[in-house]
Amino acid sequence: MKSGGVIISIDGGGTKTTAVAVTGEGKVVGVGMSGPGNHVLSPIEVVRESLREAVTLAVKSAGLVESDLLIICGDTAGIGHQREGAQYVEAILSEVFTDTEVYLVGDMVAGFYGAVPKDRRSGVVATAGTGSSIYGLNEGGEGFQVGGWGHIIGDEGSAYDIAVSGMRAASKAFDGRGRPTSLTSAFPKYFGVDDMFLVQIPIYLGEIMTREEIDKGDTDVEYSSVSSGLSREKIAGAAVAVAEEAKKGDKVAIEVMKGAAEELALGVVTVAKKLSISKDDLVVSYAGSVFNAGKIILEPFSNYILKDYPEAKVIEPFLPTVGGGIRVAFTRLGIDFASAADRIKEELKARGVA
Repeated sequence: MKSGGVIISIDGGGTKTTAVAVTGEGKVVGVGMSGPGNHVLSPIEVVRESLREAVTLAVKSAGLVESDLLIICGDTAGIGHQREGAQYVEAILSEVFTDTEVYLVGDMVAGFYGAVPKDRRSGVVATAGTGSSIYGLNEGGEGFQVGGWGHIIGDEGSAYDIAVSGMRAASKAFDGRGRPTSLTSAFPKYFGVDDMFLVQIPIYLGEIMTREEIDKGDTDVEYSSVSSGLSREKIAGAAVAVAEEAKKGDKVAIEVMKGAAEELALGVVTVAKKLSISKDDLVVSYAGSVFNAGKIILEPFSNYILKDYPEAKVIEPFLPTVGGGIRVAFTRLGIDFASAADRIKEELKARGVA
Protein backbone atom coordinates (compact mmCIF):
# COMPACT_ATOMS: atom_id res chain seq x y z
CA MET A 1 0.00 0.00 0.00
CA LYS A 2 1.27 3.49 -0.82
CA SER A 3 2.57 5.29 2.24
CA GLY A 4 0.01 7.94 3.13
CA GLY A 5 -2.23 6.87 0.29
CA VAL A 6 -5.86 7.94 0.17
CA ILE A 7 -9.08 6.13 -0.75
CA ILE A 8 -11.80 7.76 -2.84
CA SER A 9 -15.35 6.55 -2.17
CA ILE A 10 -18.00 7.57 -4.68
CA ASP A 11 -21.80 7.40 -4.45
CA GLY A 12 -23.46 8.12 -7.78
CA GLY A 13 -27.22 8.48 -7.42
CA GLY A 14 -30.07 9.41 -9.71
CA THR A 15 -29.84 13.09 -8.74
CA LYS A 16 -26.37 13.73 -7.34
CA THR A 17 -22.92 12.19 -7.04
CA THR A 18 -20.81 12.43 -3.89
CA ALA A 19 -17.13 11.57 -3.58
CA VAL A 20 -15.04 11.58 -0.40
CA ALA A 21 -11.30 11.19 0.11
CA VAL A 22 -10.38 9.27 3.28
CA THR A 23 -7.15 7.97 4.78
CA GLY A 24 -6.59 4.43 6.02
CA GLU A 25 -7.01 5.76 9.55
CA GLY A 26 -10.49 7.07 8.77
CA LYS A 27 -9.74 10.77 8.39
CA VAL A 28 -11.90 12.42 5.71
CA VAL A 29 -9.65 14.86 3.86
CA GLY A 30 -11.76 15.89 0.88
CA VAL A 31 -15.32 16.00 -0.48
CA GLY A 32 -16.69 16.55 -3.98
CA MET A 33 -20.27 16.91 -5.25
CA SER A 34 -21.72 16.84 -8.74
CA GLY A 35 -24.74 15.80 -10.80
CA PRO A 36 -26.51 12.52 -11.69
CA GLY A 37 -24.49 9.29 -11.73
CA ASN A 38 -26.98 6.69 -12.96
CA HIS A 39 -25.61 5.43 -16.29
CA VAL A 40 -28.88 3.66 -17.14
CA LEU A 41 -31.22 6.64 -16.82
CA SER A 42 -28.98 9.64 -17.53
CA PRO A 43 -27.08 10.48 -20.74
CA ILE A 44 -23.63 8.93 -20.63
CA GLU A 45 -21.96 12.30 -21.22
CA VAL A 46 -23.69 13.63 -18.10
CA VAL A 47 -22.65 10.63 -16.01
CA ARG A 48 -19.05 10.80 -17.24
CA GLU A 49 -18.83 14.47 -16.27
CA SER A 50 -20.54 13.90 -12.90
CA LEU A 51 -18.12 11.13 -11.92
CA ARG A 52 -15.07 13.04 -13.14
CA GLU A 53 -16.12 16.25 -11.40
CA ALA A 54 -16.98 14.65 -8.05
CA VAL A 55 -13.73 12.70 -7.81
CA THR A 56 -11.62 15.62 -9.05
CA LEU A 57 -13.18 17.98 -6.50
CA ALA A 58 -12.58 15.50 -3.67
CA VAL A 59 -8.95 15.05 -4.75
CA LYS A 60 -8.31 18.79 -5.14
CA SER A 61 -10.05 19.76 -1.89
CA ALA A 62 -7.72 17.34 -0.10
CA GLY A 63 -4.68 18.89 -1.78
CA LEU A 64 -3.89 15.62 -3.55
CA VAL A 65 -2.97 14.39 -7.02
CA GLU A 66 -3.91 11.09 -8.65
CA SER A 67 -0.64 9.42 -7.65
CA ASP A 68 -1.79 9.73 -4.01
CA LEU A 69 -4.82 7.51 -4.62
CA LEU A 70 -4.99 3.87 -3.53
CA ILE A 71 -8.35 3.07 -5.11
CA ILE A 72 -11.58 4.65 -6.34
CA CYS A 73 -14.34 2.55 -4.85
CA GLY A 74 -18.05 2.86 -4.14
CA ASP A 75 -21.26 2.67 -6.11
CA THR A 76 -23.43 4.12 -8.82
CA ALA A 77 -27.16 3.60 -9.29
CA GLY A 78 -27.79 1.35 -12.27
CA ILE A 79 -25.24 -1.29 -11.23
CA GLY A 80 -26.83 -4.56 -10.08
CA HIS A 81 -26.27 -6.27 -6.74
CA GLN A 82 -23.99 -8.81 -8.44
CA ARG A 83 -22.04 -5.97 -10.12
CA GLU A 84 -23.95 -6.19 -13.39
CA GLY A 85 -22.86 -3.17 -15.43
CA ALA A 86 -20.02 -2.27 -13.07
CA GLN A 87 -17.30 -2.76 -15.67
CA TYR A 88 -18.97 -0.19 -17.93
CA VAL A 89 -18.90 2.55 -15.28
CA GLU A 90 -15.45 1.51 -14.07
CA ALA A 91 -14.18 2.01 -17.61
CA ILE A 92 -15.58 5.56 -17.63
CA LEU A 93 -13.62 6.42 -14.48
CA SER A 94 -10.51 4.63 -15.72
CA GLU A 95 -10.49 6.83 -18.83
CA VAL A 96 -9.80 9.79 -16.55
CA PHE A 97 -7.93 8.22 -13.64
CA THR A 98 -5.71 5.94 -15.68
CA ASP A 99 -3.30 4.81 -12.96
CA THR A 100 -5.80 4.07 -10.18
CA GLU A 101 -7.72 0.87 -9.47
CA VAL A 102 -11.49 1.36 -9.80
CA TYR A 103 -13.96 -1.01 -8.14
CA LEU A 104 -17.71 -0.34 -8.04
CA VAL A 105 -20.77 -2.08 -6.63
CA GLY A 106 -24.50 -1.38 -6.82
CA ASP A 107 -25.93 1.42 -4.71
CA MET A 108 -28.02 -1.07 -2.77
CA VAL A 109 -24.86 -2.99 -1.80
CA ALA A 110 -22.98 0.14 -0.72
CA GLY A 111 -26.11 1.30 1.11
CA PHE A 112 -26.18 -2.02 2.94
CA TYR A 113 -22.54 -1.87 4.04
CA GLY A 114 -22.96 1.70 5.16
CA ALA A 115 -26.18 1.23 7.08
CA VAL A 116 -25.52 -1.96 9.06
CA PRO A 117 -23.46 -1.69 12.28
CA LYS A 118 -19.68 -1.88 11.88
CA ASP A 119 -19.48 -5.31 13.52
CA ARG A 120 -22.34 -6.86 11.55
CA ARG A 121 -22.54 -8.43 8.09
CA SER A 122 -26.17 -9.58 7.90
CA GLY A 123 -29.49 -7.75 7.65
CA VAL A 124 -31.70 -5.96 5.15
CA VAL A 125 -31.46 -2.36 3.96
CA ALA A 126 -34.05 -0.37 1.99
CA THR A 127 -32.58 2.29 -0.28
CA ALA A 128 -34.99 4.99 -1.45
CA GLY A 129 -33.77 8.10 -3.20
CA THR A 130 -34.74 9.11 -6.72
CA GLY A 131 -35.23 5.36 -7.28
CA SER A 132 -35.53 2.46 -4.84
CA SER A 133 -34.30 -1.05 -4.13
CA ILE A 134 -33.95 -3.41 -1.18
CA TYR A 135 -30.91 -5.58 -0.52
CA GLY A 136 -30.04 -8.08 2.18
CA LEU A 137 -27.27 -10.44 3.19
CA ASN A 138 -27.48 -13.46 5.50
CA GLU A 139 -24.84 -14.94 7.79
CA GLY A 140 -23.84 -17.37 5.07
CA GLY A 141 -22.90 -14.49 2.78
CA GLU A 142 -25.85 -15.00 0.42
CA GLY A 143 -27.26 -11.76 -0.97
CA PHE A 144 -30.63 -10.97 -2.53
CA GLN A 145 -32.24 -7.88 -4.04
CA VAL A 146 -35.80 -6.86 -4.83
CA GLY A 147 -36.94 -3.68 -6.56
CA GLY A 148 -34.60 -1.51 -8.57
CA TRP A 149 -36.75 -1.89 -11.70
CA GLY A 150 -36.61 1.78 -12.66
CA HIS A 151 -39.28 4.47 -12.61
CA ILE A 152 -41.39 3.11 -15.47
CA ILE A 153 -41.75 -0.46 -14.19
CA GLY A 154 -41.13 -0.07 -10.48
CA ASP A 155 -39.17 2.08 -7.99
CA GLU A 156 -42.04 1.82 -5.52
CA GLY A 157 -41.46 3.94 -2.45
CA SER A 158 -38.92 6.15 -4.20
CA ALA A 159 -39.00 9.93 -4.32
CA TYR A 160 -40.18 9.73 -7.93
CA ASP A 161 -42.97 7.35 -6.93
CA ILE A 162 -44.05 9.59 -4.05
CA ALA A 163 -44.05 12.70 -6.25
CA VAL A 164 -46.04 11.08 -9.06
CA SER A 165 -48.51 9.42 -6.67
CA GLY A 166 -49.02 12.76 -4.97
CA MET A 167 -49.59 14.56 -8.27
CA ARG A 168 -52.08 11.94 -9.40
CA ALA A 169 -54.04 12.41 -6.19
CA ALA A 170 -53.85 16.19 -6.54
CA SER A 171 -55.01 16.13 -10.17
CA LYS A 172 -58.03 14.05 -9.17
CA ALA A 173 -58.82 16.46 -6.35
CA PHE A 174 -58.49 19.43 -8.70
CA ASP A 175 -60.92 17.79 -11.16
CA GLY A 176 -63.35 16.82 -8.41
CA ARG A 177 -62.68 13.11 -8.96
CA GLY A 178 -60.85 12.67 -5.67
CA ARG A 179 -60.76 13.81 -2.08
CA PRO A 180 -59.73 17.39 -1.36
CA THR A 181 -56.05 17.75 -0.50
CA SER A 182 -53.64 20.58 0.22
CA LEU A 183 -51.39 19.05 -2.43
CA THR A 184 -53.42 21.01 -5.02
CA SER A 185 -51.79 24.13 -3.56
CA ALA A 186 -48.45 22.60 -2.59
CA PHE A 187 -47.47 21.39 -6.06
CA PRO A 188 -48.16 24.71 -7.86
CA LYS A 189 -46.08 26.44 -5.20
CA TYR A 190 -43.27 23.92 -5.62
CA PHE A 191 -43.19 24.22 -9.42
CA GLY A 192 -43.73 27.99 -9.45
CA VAL A 193 -47.05 28.06 -11.32
CA ASP A 194 -50.47 29.58 -10.60
CA ASP A 195 -52.61 26.50 -10.07
CA MET A 196 -52.67 22.70 -10.20
CA PHE A 197 -53.77 22.63 -13.83
CA LEU A 198 -50.58 24.45 -14.84
CA VAL A 199 -48.33 21.92 -13.10
CA GLN A 200 -48.51 19.82 -16.24
CA ILE A 201 -46.74 22.54 -18.26
CA PRO A 202 -43.33 22.25 -16.53
CA ILE A 203 -43.79 18.49 -16.16
CA TYR A 204 -44.29 17.85 -19.86
CA LEU A 205 -42.74 20.91 -21.53
CA GLY A 206 -40.15 22.18 -19.08
CA GLU A 207 -41.68 25.69 -19.12
CA ILE A 208 -43.22 27.82 -16.37
CA MET A 209 -46.27 29.75 -17.53
CA THR A 210 -48.91 31.88 -15.83
CA ARG A 211 -52.65 31.43 -16.20
CA GLU A 212 -52.78 34.81 -17.96
CA GLU A 213 -50.23 33.69 -20.56
CA ILE A 214 -52.19 30.51 -21.20
CA ASP A 215 -55.49 32.40 -21.62
CA LYS A 216 -53.92 34.94 -24.00
CA GLY A 217 -52.00 32.33 -25.94
CA ASP A 218 -48.92 34.46 -25.17
CA THR A 219 -46.28 31.75 -25.39
CA ASP A 220 -43.56 30.48 -27.66
CA VAL A 221 -43.66 26.95 -26.23
CA GLU A 222 -43.37 24.20 -28.83
CA TYR A 223 -46.14 21.86 -27.76
CA SER A 224 -44.68 19.03 -29.80
CA SER A 225 -41.49 19.09 -27.71
CA VAL A 226 -42.63 16.54 -25.14
CA SER A 227 -39.03 15.40 -24.65
CA SER A 228 -38.15 18.83 -23.22
CA GLY A 229 -40.14 18.17 -20.03
CA LEU A 230 -38.66 17.94 -16.56
CA SER A 231 -36.19 15.19 -15.84
CA ARG A 232 -36.96 12.23 -13.62
CA GLU A 233 -34.68 13.72 -10.98
CA LYS A 234 -36.48 17.08 -10.91
CA ILE A 235 -39.88 15.42 -10.73
CA ALA A 236 -38.63 13.25 -7.86
CA GLY A 237 -37.69 16.42 -6.00
CA ALA A 238 -41.40 17.20 -5.60
CA ALA A 239 -41.61 14.37 -3.07
CA VAL A 240 -40.59 16.91 -0.45
CA ALA A 241 -43.89 18.73 -1.04
CA VAL A 242 -45.81 15.52 -0.29
CA ALA A 243 -43.80 14.87 2.86
CA GLU A 244 -44.34 18.43 4.12
CA GLU A 245 -48.11 18.30 3.59
CA ALA A 246 -48.23 14.90 5.30
CA LYS A 247 -46.44 16.36 8.31
CA LYS A 248 -49.05 19.14 8.40
CA GLY A 249 -51.78 16.50 8.61
CA ASP A 250 -53.14 16.30 5.06
CA LYS A 251 -54.80 12.88 4.89
CA VAL A 252 -54.15 12.27 1.20
CA ALA A 253 -50.46 13.11 1.56
CA ILE A 254 -50.24 10.88 4.63
CA GLU A 255 -51.70 8.00 2.62
CA VAL A 256 -49.17 8.54 -0.16
CA MET A 257 -46.29 8.44 2.33
CA LYS A 258 -47.76 5.41 4.07
CA GLY A 259 -48.15 3.61 0.75
CA ALA A 260 -44.52 4.32 -0.12
CA ALA A 261 -43.34 3.14 3.29
CA GLU A 262 -45.29 -0.10 3.05
CA GLU A 263 -43.95 -0.85 -0.44
CA LEU A 264 -40.41 -0.50 0.90
CA ALA A 265 -41.25 -2.58 3.96
CA LEU A 266 -42.80 -5.29 1.77
CA GLY A 267 -39.47 -5.47 -0.03
CA VAL A 268 -37.63 -5.84 3.27
CA VAL A 269 -39.89 -8.67 4.42
CA THR A 270 -39.57 -10.39 1.04
CA VAL A 271 -35.76 -10.28 1.17
CA ALA A 272 -35.65 -11.46 4.79
CA LYS A 273 -37.82 -14.47 3.96
CA LYS A 274 -35.85 -15.28 0.80
CA LEU A 275 -32.60 -15.30 2.79
CA SER A 276 -34.15 -17.31 5.66
CA ILE A 277 -33.07 -14.72 8.21
CA SER A 278 -34.22 -15.76 11.67
CA LYS A 279 -37.14 -13.78 13.08
CA ASP A 280 -35.16 -13.02 16.23
CA ASP A 281 -32.05 -11.90 14.32
CA LEU A 282 -33.38 -9.49 11.70
CA VAL A 283 -31.69 -6.09 11.64
CA VAL A 284 -33.20 -3.58 9.21
CA SER A 285 -31.88 -0.19 8.21
CA TYR A 286 -32.38 2.32 5.42
CA ALA A 287 -30.61 4.75 3.11
CA GLY A 288 -31.55 7.51 0.70
CA SER A 289 -33.25 10.91 0.72
CA VAL A 290 -36.81 9.59 1.14
CA PHE A 291 -36.02 8.66 4.73
CA ASN A 292 -35.04 12.25 5.49
CA ALA A 293 -38.80 12.81 5.87
CA GLY A 294 -38.46 11.21 9.30
CA LYS A 295 -41.34 9.80 11.31
CA ILE A 296 -43.93 10.23 8.53
CA ILE A 297 -42.12 7.52 6.51
CA LEU A 298 -40.24 5.61 9.21
CA GLU A 299 -43.21 4.84 11.45
CA PRO A 300 -45.35 3.01 8.84
CA PHE A 301 -42.16 1.42 7.44
CA SER A 302 -41.27 -0.04 10.84
CA ASN A 303 -44.84 -1.01 11.73
CA TYR A 304 -45.27 -3.03 8.54
CA ILE A 305 -42.04 -4.95 9.15
CA LEU A 306 -42.88 -5.63 12.79
CA LYS A 307 -46.14 -7.34 11.78
CA ASP A 308 -44.12 -10.15 10.18
CA TYR A 309 -40.98 -9.85 12.28
CA PRO A 310 -42.06 -8.61 15.73
CA GLU A 311 -38.53 -8.99 17.13
CA ALA A 312 -36.84 -7.17 14.26
CA LYS A 313 -34.60 -4.21 15.06
CA VAL A 314 -35.16 -1.23 12.76
CA ILE A 315 -32.14 1.01 13.26
CA GLU A 316 -30.75 4.27 11.95
CA PRO A 317 -28.02 3.78 9.34
CA PHE A 318 -24.52 3.66 10.83
CA LEU A 319 -23.07 5.45 7.80
CA PRO A 320 -24.49 7.02 4.63
CA THR A 321 -24.13 5.11 1.36
CA VAL A 322 -20.81 6.75 0.53
CA GLY A 323 -19.56 5.36 3.85
CA GLY A 324 -20.52 1.91 2.61
CA GLY A 325 -18.17 2.51 -0.31
CA ILE A 326 -15.40 3.27 2.18
CA ARG A 327 -16.11 -0.01 3.95
CA VAL A 328 -15.96 -1.93 0.66
CA ALA A 329 -12.64 -0.22 -0.16
CA PHE A 330 -11.12 -1.00 3.25
CA THR A 331 -12.12 -4.65 2.90
CA ARG A 332 -10.68 -4.84 -0.62
CA LEU A 333 -7.38 -3.32 0.54
CA GLY A 334 -7.17 -5.46 3.68
CA ILE A 335 -7.53 -2.50 6.05
CA ASP A 336 -9.38 -3.02 9.34
CA PHE A 337 -12.64 -1.10 8.93
CA ALA A 338 -14.02 -1.59 12.46
CA SER A 339 -11.13 0.28 14.08
CA ALA A 340 -11.65 3.33 11.84
CA ALA A 341 -15.46 3.21 11.57
CA ASP A 342 -16.33 5.57 14.43
CA ARG A 343 -13.90 8.19 13.19
CA ILE A 344 -15.28 7.91 9.65
CA LYS A 345 -18.80 8.40 11.01
CA GLU A 346 -17.80 11.51 12.95
CA GLU A 347 -15.82 12.99 10.06
CA LEU A 348 -18.59 12.47 7.50
CA LYS A 349 -21.14 14.02 9.85
CA ALA A 350 -18.87 17.00 10.52
CA ARG A 351 -18.59 17.62 6.78
CA GLY A 352 -22.34 17.34 6.25
CA VAL A 353 -22.10 14.21 4.11
CA ALA A 354 -25.35 12.23 4.34
